[in-house]
Amino acid sequence: SSGINAEYGDGDETCEHHPGSPIFHEGMKYWSCCNKKTTDFNDFLKQKGCTNGTHLWGDPSLKKEVVCRYDWHQTGESVNFTVYAKKVKPALCTVTCNAVKLQLEIHFGDDQVFTFDKVLAGIVKPENSKVTYSATKVEVSMKKAEFIAWPSTFVL
Repeated sequence: SSGINAEYGDGDETCEHHPGSPIFHEGMKYWSCCNKKTTDFNDFLKQKGCTNGTHLWGDPSLKKEVVCRYDWHQTGESVNFTVYAKKVKPALCTVTCNAVKLQLEIHFGDDQVFTFDKVLAGIVKPENSKVTYSATKVEVSMKKAEFIAWPSTFVL
C-alpha cells in the first residue's frame, strides 16, 4: 500500500494508507487522494494515510497486465462502461472518475490486471456515478452532466 511504514506481518492488521498516486508538481508534493500539499519531501513521506484498509503483501511486479473485453452504452442521462473479467477481486480494484476522465485498474483471476485510462467524450457527474462488481464483470455507471448523445467513439 502507498504511504505506509510497515513490516511484513499476518496481514490481518489494518493500515492507514493513501490509495492515490504520489504527485510531484512545481515543487509541491502530495497524494492525489487527499491533496495535503507540502514542499518538503520528508514531510510528504510522513503524511498520515487518508484511508484504512488491510496490508497487501506481495510483489506487484508479479501481476500480469492483460487486455480485457469492454463495452459501453448510453442513455439520455447516463453512460455505462463494462469490463468483462472472470474472478474479479473488488478489494484490489481502483476506479477513479472525474468530470472528464475515467481510470480503472481491475484485478482478477491469478494476479491479472487490466488498466484503462481515457478522456471521456463528454462531461459526467462523478458524485452521482457508481461502480458495481460481480464475479465476471465490473460496471461503471456515470451520470451525464448534459442530456446529450456522446459520439460513438466514447473517448477523445
